[in-house]
Amino acid sequence: MRLVGAQIIPFSAPLRPPLNTSQGRVATREGFILKLVGDCGKVGLGEASPAYWIDGRPLAETRAALEAIVTRLEGCRDAAVLRSAVLGEGAAGCLTPAAACALDTALLDLEARSRDVGVAAILGAASQAPVPVSTLLTSQTPENVAREALVALERGYTVFKLKVGAGALEDDLANLNALRGATGASSFIRLDANRAWSFGQAVSALNAFGPEKIEFVEEPLGSCSPAELARLRDAAGIALALDESVGSVTGLEAFCAERGPAPVIVLKAARLGGPSRCLEIARAARAAGVAKIVVTDSIESSVGMSAAIHLAAAVAAARPAAGLGGASFGFALTGGFGEGGSAHDAPWVAPCGPGLNVSLRHSES
Repeated sequence: MRLVGAQIIPFSAPLRPPLNTSQGRVATREGFILKLVGDCGKVGLGEASPAYWIDGRPLAETRAALEAIVTRLEGCRDAAVLRSAVLGEGAAGCLTPAAACALDTALLDLEARSRDVGVAAILGAASQAPVPVSTLLTSQTPENVAREALVALERGYTVFKLKVGAGALEDDLANLNALRGATGASSFIRLDANRAWSFGQAVSALNAFGPEKIEFVEEPLGSCSPAELARLRDAAGIALALDESVGSVTGLEAFCAERGPAPVIVLKAARLGGPSRCLEIARAARAAGVAKIVVTDSIESSVGMSAAIHLAAAVAAARPAAGLGGASFGFALTGGFGEGGSAHDAPWVAPCGPGLNVSLRHSES
């Protein structure tokens, strides 16, 4: 297929309510949509929304990388050649991971639309069955956490994610106890510390939380040392999930070589360079004996959330609950690009096609 056009569409959308993490408060989500047009008349969409509140890299880097992609396209219209030439250089080359994600996703979307199938099928998914979805709770007090959890429980959610590490341990524990009390014994809880703690603080926190119905704790340590993470895993009695600590197949292998496979790996296409690279890491994780592979978005619009669902459908037959944080913040409904954002705010989401099954609003298309 030949590419006949490309467009970079920046966006800035309020998060309602703001996202509170151990790395700071995020009130506005900024990023880009990459739109590719094929000679078949179809359009492919990809999202470049890096988690700049975590890695501290300026958003201008992603914009510059996307502009480099568009410039490259002017001299290379063949989609397959462009994929090989640009994505083959790797996110460590001329691209940022988020820009690589946008290009990979847009090319997958365009190919899938041209074949009238879903992106999940292009990625190798055996089924279009709905994927379970966890809900990210945004409240900051025990009373509001319980209220928000009960509403989600009534809507059918059974997996709940709570940010921890942004304040005092006592506050985290109070919120966790409120969540446990509201959701009961049949629900599962995921905690995400975003690298908030030292080793000693992490041990104290995990001992205080207790293992009951905690599915895993994501990125508890400020250090990304495989040895220290493995030591905490052995001491905690709670499954640990690696997100930022694994950025490549090599990084995954380094951790597994230290003390055996991690119980849980979290895959985010915006951080790893696109769905195709996520699949490479997922295959390596399965080969290494990783117990669970979880796909999440990076607080993205309907484009990124849909990509996460299609990727989750392709990663594992067991399909652990995917995370769609963008839906929890009303992002796709208030300012995100792409129609149908409300479809992702549900406990089960099907990887529907053609493509990502997302289209730009008329004013942006």
